Amino acid sequence: MKELEAALSQLPMQSLAALPPNHDVRHIVRQILYLAVESSDRHRTPLLMSQKIVQLLYKTSQQLTREVYVALLDQLCRTFEDVAKEAITWLIYADDEVRSYFSRYSSILSKAALLSENSMFRSLPHYSAAV
Repeated sequence: MKELEAALSQLPMQSLAALPPNHDVRHIVRQILYLAVESSDRHRTPLLMSQKIVQLLYKTSQQLTREVYVALLDQLCRTFEDVAKEAITWLIYADDEVRSYFSRYSSILSKAALLSENSMFRSLPHYSAAV
């Protein structure tokens, strides 16, 4: 993740769409996903990775960085059911800025929105996820 953070901090692009298909950032993202899939602890490793990604999302305001993190988290959610369940919970309680960003770039939020409409979630307090 540190390698990804460093690579993203040096990019002049403002959007993931502007990133060439063979760019180092895309290669690093593929490596992260590969590590998650090939980990000896296939339950814990992807979950820890997703927690770190959510932490990084709250720390950055750069559009490209957020797009990359959301895409990475989205892929982890599609690959690992446990990660998807946790991410949905985090997003239900995320602040409006983060929730708005996810709604533009990820299918994860649509699942969270459906769950939050369920009466079971209406009685829970709203708070910012501190993952």
